[in-house]
Amino acid sequence: MILAFVMLFVGGMLLGGVWSFHRSGKPWWMTVGLAVIAIACLAISFWRIQSG
Repeated sequence: MILAFVMLFVGGMLLGGVWSFHRSGKPWWMTVGLAVIAIACLAISFWRIQSG
């Protein structure tokens, strides 16, 4: 359960990084790659929280 909340925190931080990448004009593939990793972290955390 602790891992789920750590992944939730990491996913949120990575989403902030996605926004920062977008605002600073980084290449689109870097922004998309970081967004995919962030969404994966959030999905894993929500799945772990739901499963108990």
